[in-house]
Amino acid sequence: MRKKILIIEDEFIVANDLQLTLEKGGYEVCGIASSVKEANEIIKQQKPTLALLDIHLKGKLTGIDLARELKEQDIAFVYLSANSNQQLLEEAKATEPYGFLVKPFREKDLLVTLDIAWYRHEHSLESKLRKESLLQKQFIEIGKEAIDREQKLLKVFRAIQPHIPFDFVTATTKTGEEETGYSFYRIGFEQYQSIRTKELSVISGSACEEIKRLRSASPVEKIAGWYNDKDFEKLCVQHSLKKLYAETFALQSNLVMPLFLAAGIFPLSFYSRHADAYHADHLALLSRLQQSLSVTIENILSTANSFPEKQETKSEPVTEMEIISNFEGIIGSSPALLSVLDMASQVAPLETSVLILGESGTGKEKIAKCIHDLSPRKTKPLIKVNCGALPASLIESELFGHEKGSFTGATDKRIGKFEQAHEGTIFLDEIGDLPLDLQVKLLRVLQEKEIERIGGKAPIKIDVRIIAATNRNLEKEVAEGRFRLDLYYRLNVFPVVLPALRERKSDIKQLSHYFAVQCCNRMKKKFTGIAASMMNELETYHWPGNIRELENIIEQSVILNDGKTELTLRRSLINASVETMTGSNVVNSLTDIKQQQQQSEKDYISSILKKTNGRIRGKGGAAELLNLKPTTLESRMMKLGIRKGEW
Repeated sequence: MRKKILIIEDEFIVANDLQLTLEKGGYEVCGIASSVKEANEIIKQQKPTLALLDIHLKGKLTGIDLARELKEQDIAFVYLSANSNQQLLEEAKATEPYGFLVKPFREKDLLVTLDIAWYRHEHSLESKLRKESLLQKQFIEIGKEAIDREQKLLKVFRAIQPHIPFDFVTATTKTGEEETGYSFYRIGFEQYQSIRTKELSVISGSACEEIKRLRSASPVEKIAGWYNDKDFEKLCVQHSLKKLYAETFALQSNLVMPLFLAAGIFPLSFYSRHADAYHADHLALLSRLQQSLSVTIENILSTANSFPEKQETKSEPVTEMEIISNFEGIIGSSPALLSVLDMASQVAPLETSVLILGESGTGKEKIAKCIHDLSPRKTKPLIKVNCGALPASLIESELFGHEKGSFTGATDKRIGKFEQAHEGTIFLDEIGDLPLDLQVKLLRVLQEKEIERIGGKAPIKIDVRIIAATNRNLEKEVAEGRFRLDLYYRLNVFPVVLPALRERKSDIKQLSHYFAVQCCNRMKKKFTGIAASMMNELETYHWPGNIRELENIIEQSVILNDGKTELTLRRSLINASVETMTGSNVVNSLTDIKQQQQQSEKDYISSILKKTNGRIRGKGGAAELLNLKPTTLESRMMKLGIRKGEW
């Protein structure tokens, strides 16, 4: 059966050309509409499979208004647009389109984009059903395990975590006067602590009797729903126990799903530290799983609790040197980091393109490597390309390769990065720096899954997964005409936003110890700890350079340390936040940072010169130790005010 397409376009000539192209490509055009009203009438009668949707239409309603209705009716749609601005892009993105075409476009671009949209739509439905089926099987297997009742419940919640994120979860039921309750607090990736009355009393500072009174007075939740930010605050006013949870664990949102068991109502209550964590899709998923969850939990609760408890929860925080399993080199347990790791673990097994966003120094390349290592392509190559470091004249040859003699200087055939990454993953770092003409070629590679070498006579099919990264605001780049809107949508299938270090300050202690031990091992020095005064400054500093800057500061401290005393800072870090400043204060602060960086470099070079007794050249000289040319080092010394002969 041919796919039925509805064209929603208010320019007759464009709509007519689209119809001819689509019918030639094997599609059935079930109608052309120039307004939202006309489109709704055709949708009721024809039930199209896909919709081509212009954003600007006749009448008061736009294509974005119609897109929301199409999404509710589960009709895939692709936007058409001749121009865009940042606000328009944000509104369009919120509707989760299946593609975006920028006018003018080639006939092949249209057909390929529709094929991808259809595939994504079908795959998303199939994937959704497959995930739910897998969850139900996991519930059944958990019920059969010979472990303690509480541990079975924890395993159920851990299975749900990738689909419904939470930092704290409770499940409580009352049978007459008797109350059965379970609570778990997330303390790390795949690490949870059981929170009973005693633990809650210690953490919150409330008396056990007061907590029991609050539990007894709490109403039984019979209605499913989600409460974000202000709605959650209002809920806490009416529900004192939730208020205690919120204050104790810094919670800002709540998702509730009551299960109706034979013994009574058993509400599952998920909490998050994020203010906008929950939405209708989470509730819909729990509703579809409600029956299998009810059966599983009823079986767990009715089973005799005769198995010895297995210690799967942790009562202590993550140790300072612990590296998260499956995420090599990723250190920390803050909610902001755990949220990123949850997303990475979800997308890793799929073929979906990933766009990693974040400031410089936040670890985008490490996350890209983790996604590759957790994917089915892990035995194949991961090819890294820094788009910002390549000269514009060489990027095309670097990415796609060239044939011998294709241009002056092409003395040999060159295999490009995409061919090298065949059956593996290509990581396009700093994708926001790619020139516009290369963006067009990259878009076609992503759509058509083939490349052409410079000077080549035929296209070459490739099988590559794309992971891209940038520290730029791509929406702003699109709005200002520096980045193609259709490429942005093609890459932004699954965005992962890395938090800045100032947004995960609870990880600074773990990171500092990790870097210090690594550095001491490299330099064959004994690690004697980090002084409390230094740690206090590290945890209060703003970190404009993020993790990379922290690593550099720790390395400097290790270099200047004698190996007998704790690490200390030789000078105070800047505590002012550049982001909160304006006008001359920003300039002054940026100047301070530059001066601080120069001072750090001066101290570092001086420490090396001390080791070599001032010798710059030759074997074992400062230039060799710093991996610099002697002339470059001498130039840096002159600029930093380091005089020869001081040592």
